[in-house]
Amino acid sequence: MYLNIRRINEDIIAIDFPKPVEVVSTLKTVSINNSEPTIIRHAIFKHVESNFHVDNIVEYYLKILKELDIESGIVFLTAVPMDKLLHVEGYLSEIVMTIGLEPPVCIRYNQLYEPLRMGTINILIYVDLPLSKEAMVDLLKTAIEAKVVASSDLLLRCKSRAVGTVTDAIAVARPYGLDGGVLFSGMATPIGNSVANIVYNSIISVGIRNGIEWLLKNCIGYSMEEFLELFRNIYASTPIPNIPLEKAIEKARKILHRILKDPNVWSFIIAARELDLHGSSGTVPGLTTDEYSSDTIKIVADELLGISLALYVGGANAMFAMYWIENMKKIGKLKYNGAGLYIDDIISAILGSLYTLLINEIDRGSSNE
Repeated sequence: MYLNIRRINEDIIAIDFPKPVEVVSTLKTVSINNSEPTIIRHAIFKHVESNFHVDNIVEYYLKILKELDIESGIVFLTAVPMDKLLHVEGYLSEIVMTIGLEPPVCIRYNQLYEPLRMGTINILIYVDLPLSKEAMVDLLKTAIEAKVVASSDLLLRCKSRAVGTVTDAIAVARPYGLDGGVLFSGMATPIGNSVANIVYNSIISVGIRNGIEWLLKNCIGYSMEEFLELFRNIYASTPIPNIPLEKAIEKARKILHRILKDPNVWSFIIAARELDLHGSSGTVPGLTTDEYSSDTIKIVADELLGISLALYVGGANAMFAMYWIENMKKIGKLKYNGAGLYIDDIISAILGSLYTLLINEIDRGSSNE
């Protein structure tokens, strides 16, 4: 291990490089005596609240350095608690990261963040190799590419495909004077591939640990409880005799958890979300973005996906329940906020399956009494 990682307090971790380093970064390096030093000895990870904002960020960086009695360095700000900081060894390298996945950033925003909310994919890469300046930039690009692929694979929910969070920061550091021997560090090189795998796998692991409810929100736009609120509206309009609403919701919650343990169900959900991303970007051949936005009748694949899912989960009765729920939407009794053309039918399929399985469970309970 090259780096000395010191826990200063619950909000600050200081990282001491083994020797002075040159840095290529998306962040500004700062010094108490020099506004933008080219050589530094330290990096700081500082926890802040997600709504953090200061008018002069450089002055804030300098304030942190002065408090730590550090002359110069680079400061990462993150909403992730410091006990979640990751430290991973790679090929002639060490990578320090904080990974939080909200709020996602993408090309298509209805309203940009002003001021920015604190994103939390922060990556510091220390490499003990004679990287040229160009290779340092290449490695920065490689880390960004890995972050983007991971964010896309996790389906972070944004108006279009997400590439990370709103204030991500990445820095590449190598020992000062160790310049020129390595000219390339892209994803197909030993150092680039090592860094890319560590960044990608770390972000994916954090997303997976967030659980199926987090992934459900990303894919369909509703958390488990928000989805059950949709079901509550359906059940309230057509209750099952002698089964009170709250009892029905509790049973439905258990059934929904059971449904969402099935990777086949997730295959339908993820396929629909991917199709929505392609539809909104105009990359489904023969389907324009305007046609996608208007829910054109030329597309029947959305209904076929929904029908297939309903049949798989709840059989023919679930398929008919899906049609009933779709009709409720048409007459204005039910609305899905922000659902895309394909996910729209997946939501109806799951709701129809949930209603059908609830009836089946109640019928089985009655027959056993």
